[in-house]
Amino acid sequence: MEAANAILGKPTLERPRSLPRVRKECFDTLEKFLRWKPEDGFKYEWNNGIIEKSPKIIIPANFYIVQRLERLVQTTVAYSTGAQLFTEPGTMTSATQLRIPDMGFYTQEQIQNARKSGFPVPGFAVEFVSDHDAYKKVLRKLDEYFQAGTKVIWLVFPELERVYVYTSPVDVMICQGERVCSAAPVIDDFKISAADLFA
Repeated sequence: MEAANAILGKPTLERPRSLPRVRKECFDTLEKFLRWKPEDGFKYEWNNGIIEKSPKIIIPANFYIVQRLERLVQTTVAYSTGAQLFTEPGTMTSATQLRIPDMGFYTQEQIQNARKSGFPVPGFAVEFVSDHDAYKKVLRKLDEYFQAGTKVIWLVFPELERVYVYTSPVDVMICQGERVCSAAPVIDDFKISAADLFA
């Protein structure tokens, strides 16, 4: 299977050995989930009443990538209009699913409307992928984001120094080395080569 994945250009990911993927606790409403305040250092998402647990992906070793992306967005036309790239924003991908992308881009209008309407869907999202992530689950979440209205998703593989740029669930460009990663059509002037991102 790993050889097939290598041929197809798909990353191979090991299943976690000791990290439980789903907690037994269930919350039948979003309100109950939002009142729950775990303090164990993990990230929790709400999926049809089930609490899904994953490690905090933005580990200190990846802070430099987050910093580069945040600085890059500050050079864009969208940023000058009040748009922003946020870290770990709550995002409702459906009426029963609250996801937390590692980074999400929101327009000024979305930011203002969030005060009344809750959890907006980012036009551009970034997910860091580690060895603890099951690729099947990552792809299911990618489908959720696109169905909710996200237009561009970057799956960032720091260990591989590679970025998978999705513009639909089936349209992907793999960026490595000097190949340029783009957030177009959401942010036309948000571009960086993989080499510069991971330098």
